[in-house]
Amino acid sequence: MGDHIRQQAYYFFDYRHIRCGDLEWRAPNGESLPVAGPPGDAIEAIADPIYVARGIRLKAQPARKTDPLPADSKRGSRVIFEHGIYRSWAIKVAYPPGKDLGSYSSAMVEKVEIVCSESLDGFDWAEKTRSPITPYGVSGFDGFTVFMDPHGTPAERYKAVFMASTPPEQHAALMAEYDNVHPRHQDERIVRRRKPTCLYAAVSPDGLHWEALSEPLMIHYSDTDTTVFYDAWLGKYVMYTRLYPCDRRVIARAEADDFRHWGPVSPLIWPGLDSPNTDIYLNAYSTYPGAPEYRLMFPMFYTRDDQRSTVRLFSSADGLVWNQVPGGPVITPGERGAWDSEFIHAGKDLVPLGAGRVAVPYAGTPYPHKYPRWPQVLAAGRGAWAWWPEGRLCAVTADNEGSFISMPIVPTGRTLSLNARTTRAGEIRVGVLDAPGRTLADCTPIEGDGAALPVHWRGQDDIGGPDDQLVILQFRLRQAELFGFSWR
Repeated sequence: MGDHIRQQAYYFFDYRHIRCGDLEWRAPNGESLPVAGPPGDAIEAIADPIYVARGIRLKAQPARKTDPLPADSKRGSRVIFEHGIYRSWAIKVAYPPGKDLGSYSSAMVEKVEIVCSESLDGFDWAEKTRSPITPYGVSGFDGFTVFMDPHGTPAERYKAVFMASTPPEQHAALMAEYDNVHPRHQDERIVRRRKPTCLYAAVSPDGLHWEALSEPLMIHYSDTDTTVFYDAWLGKYVMYTRLYPCDRRVIARAEADDFRHWGPVSPLIWPGLDSPNTDIYLNAYSTYPGAPEYRLMFPMFYTRDDQRSTVRLFSSADGLVWNQVPGGPVITPGERGAWDSEFIHAGKDLVPLGAGRVAVPYAGTPYPHKYPRWPQVLAAGRGAWAWWPEGRLCAVTADNEGSFISMPIVPTGRTLSLNARTTRAGEIRVGVLDAPGRTLADCTPIEGDGAALPVHWRGQDDIGGPDDQLVILQFRLRQAELFGFSWR
């Protein structure tokens, strides 16, 4: 999580790479005055800003959208990109005729299969395998997700998690167990209905052939987006899921030392106070491709007064504390009458999509969320991709003049390039603090729009100074957006 790790590329999804400056108080003659025990008689001290960032702000960038995938596309809401292949999974549940109501279903299922689909380009999907599993949960399947587990045994390299209602004969014992859970970890829907649901799991060596675990992971109502992964930094399994306090959907979190034994589910991200009609519906957790230290979410904000939605961008340095990136929604519904004009949501993960793009799975419908779901309404939902140019999900923006310095960084190369965009009247300059000949004044103004704009100082591109020495970079922007920088 720290800045002293060796990175090639740095992105501005938050302020972790920007140093907090401060004021230093001085006497009229310029002498620094300490906070404790200042010398002499009291005088009117003069504030001297030391490396205080000025004139900059973070701005999330709106995504662009591809055309919708074919109506019969096999892609699910979770996509993993590995060894040049896109893979996606879905759970297929066979209910008795007329009883398929998804998570609302109460009929005993006839068959449950985990379906793996693959694509070479992210657009043309083909079913690879169908693997039947034993449905230990009886009905109401939802919240299905798959993840690759680098911490697991070879036989359990892939894991699937899903919600299902429990057999009626288990309700009394499960509710007695759940009643002992502190209310902050309970879902009000289970408490009110006295009908517990559980999270179940299946494991696979290859993502193709699956075996269900007979015991549930926990009592929990996770009827939509569940994210599970092994967090190497924490040394724990982490789950992002849902709770329902105060009759509102919020993002919640749980963790476990081993996959089969989970701790309590705690609320994590609540809707703000700007509207009483908003839920945070999904978490859509992801990391940036090739840079797992950048933890992101694309949560769907659902508004009850119109049953529409937008997708925001959240960022975290540790997966525990999250902030919404300023700049407004990054994915919004299409124009009235478009295939995605009412209810939209992002899936996971953020993956490369060729042609210098990164993308998340994205889906939409021209109907409000709770519109009666006749067959033609369900059939109207389509999938697509929401995409950004590589590294350009968020920018440090200076509308006029702006400046900041970086945290101390270990260079992994001798030259520097910027992912940036300026107006015709704008520019960016970069300096290396305390490196002779590498000041802001020495920097050749950087202009234009490019993913790898080179930095030069009076014709020289070497950053100066010895190898493996921490450096602090100075940035001065005018009418510019800085998305990140890279060592070469």
